[in-house]
This record gives sequence, structure tokens and C-alpha cells, in this order.
Amino acid sequence: MKKLMLAIAVTALSVSAAQAAPTVYGKAFLTLDVNSEDTDTTDKATNKTISSDKKTRPALKSNSSRIGFKGKEALTANTDIVYQLEYGIDIANGDKSQQFKSRDTYLGLANTQLGTLKAGRLTAIDDAVDFANVTAGGVRGGDKVYAPALGRADNAFAYASPNYDGMQLLAMYALDEDKTGGEISGIAGKYEPADQPFKAGASYIHRASAAKGTIKDAIRVSGAFAVSPEITVGALYQVTDYDRDDKENGFTISGTMKTGTPWTAYAQGDMLSNVKGAKDADKFRVAVGGKYAFNKATTGHVYGAFNKDEKETAATKTETTGFGIGGGLEYKF
Repeated sequence: MKKLMLAIAVTALSVSAAQAAPTVYGKAFLTLDVNSEDTDTTDKATNKTISSDKKTRPALKSNSSRIGFKGKEALTANTDIVYQLEYGIDIANGDKSQQFKSRDTYLGLANTQLGTLKAGRLTAIDDAVDFANVTAGGVRGGDKVYAPALGRADNAFAYASPNYDGMQLLAMYALDEDKTGGEISGIAGKYEPADQPFKAGASYIHRASAAKGTIKDAIRVSGAFAVSPEITVGALYQVTDYDRDDKENGFTISGTMKTGTPWTAYAQGDMLSNVKGAKDADKFRVAVGGKYAFNKATTGHVYGAFNKDEKETAATKTETTGFGIGGGLEYKF
């Protein structure tokens, strides 16, 4: 009898330990990239132009490679404690400053009826309102839309409501512990109905006291529509206030096309006017590429991009054009 009770106890403890064990996950993403750049600066008084060419050698890049631990454990019938520890790793570079950099790390509570509340270092909620970005890897201009997201916030709280027939509300608040003007608040909403060809969202982010060159207010709207089972188009618009005379306006439009093979093709165009609130400063990029699904965990990437940046002052006009190509392999576990 004692042996039976001991066996039952050991089994129960094993089940409990298995439930509490975290999930280990991550991504290794390496690309080989080549870029070239040409800058022309014109003196308005003399109409003389100075040109400079910048060519780069092939570079091996690690693109948001990471490792993480996450999990949950039931506290009551309807509430779980949730946690995540995620760190960035540069698998192409041994620079210690690039290893194990904190990404999203948090502790929180998830309730079936009330939603989820997290606290820690968190990606701002405006990043969840992006149905336009289709780029990936070391593509010139970055693997994101040009319209700037707030990024990660320290000392932050984030709330996500339960999903109500595709509708979800998000909110965040970041403390200004060191009194440097980093107090941040925001609200967002997403609508992603099941079995429908469309999805959309909007967000508003506010920083209480923004330093020059940093985001003070940002309003973002984004959506996507599946034109057919093979083709999906997406768009994003954002107006950003840097506490300057002019507001930055950003727009992205994109499209993906399934080819009936493991290949998926994509194209994306990004535009910014009044970059960081500077008048007569504009940016433009076109990126095209393809993704090849070897299996569920492994994806091959090829891409190319052209960009043009313009900046004008009272004395000079500067125009930079660039082109880049690259490709690589992404593995998720």
C-alpha cells in the first residue's frame, strides 16, 4: 500500500513539474548582404555638386536572432501566471555587447474573462498594429515599415483584453523612474475576424516629455485585405509628432502572392515626409523579395531594395540613393 501511495505521489509531482516547465524557443536568422550608396550634395549658392560613392563588402548579418523561455501556470480555475525571458543573440558577431540583450521580459496574470496584464520590458503596443510589413532579413532600410514604432519600453505595463469575435483592445503605460521624460502611455484596438478576408487596427502613443528627435505623439492606422486566396495587400499610415514645427507622415503599401509552390513573393513601398519633423526631408524605398518554405521551421529568403533620401537646407540640397541585395536562411525552434 505504501509503495502504491509513493508511486501516486511521484506521478503527481512529475505532472506538476511538467506543467510548470517553461517552453524554450528561439530563432537563428543569417543573411549575406551587399549594399551600394551614392550621395550628391549641391551648394545652392554656387550650384556645385559634390558626389561620393560608398560601396560595402559582403556582410554576414544576424537578424533578430534570439533565445527565450516562456510559460504559464494555473493559479485558479480562470487565472494563470504567465512569464517570458527573451534575449537577443548575434550569431555572426562575437561582440559581447550584442549578446544576450534583453528583449521582451515580463511577468503577468492572464484571466479568461478579464484579459492579460504584463509588467516588465515590453514591446510598445503600436507594433501590434502593423498589417503592412512583409520584409524580412537584412533588406536595405530595415525589415520593418519606415513609419517609426516606439520600440521597447522599460518599466512598462501592458494590458490585452480577451478576444471578442476578433476585436481586441490594448493599453500600455511605462513609468518614468529616472525622471528623464520617459513616461509613456498608449491605447490600441485590433479587429481580426475569423474567416474574413480583412483585418485592421489603430493605435495612439504619447510620451509625456519627449526630447528632441524622439517621438512625442504617434497615431497609426493599418489594415490588410485578401484580394484572393493567393494575393493579400496591406497598408499603413502614421503621423508622428517630434515636438517640431512639422509632423512626420509615413505611408507603406505592400503585397504578397502565393505561387502554388513553396515560394511566396512580396513587394513593399515605404514613404516618409518631413523626416523626424524636419521640413524638406523625405525618404522613399521599394523592396521586393521571396520566401521559400523548406518546412514549418525553416525559411529561405532572397530580396533586393532601392532607396532614395532627400534633405534640403537653406544652403544645400543632399540626395542619397542606394541599392542592396541579399539572402539567407531562417530557422525557428
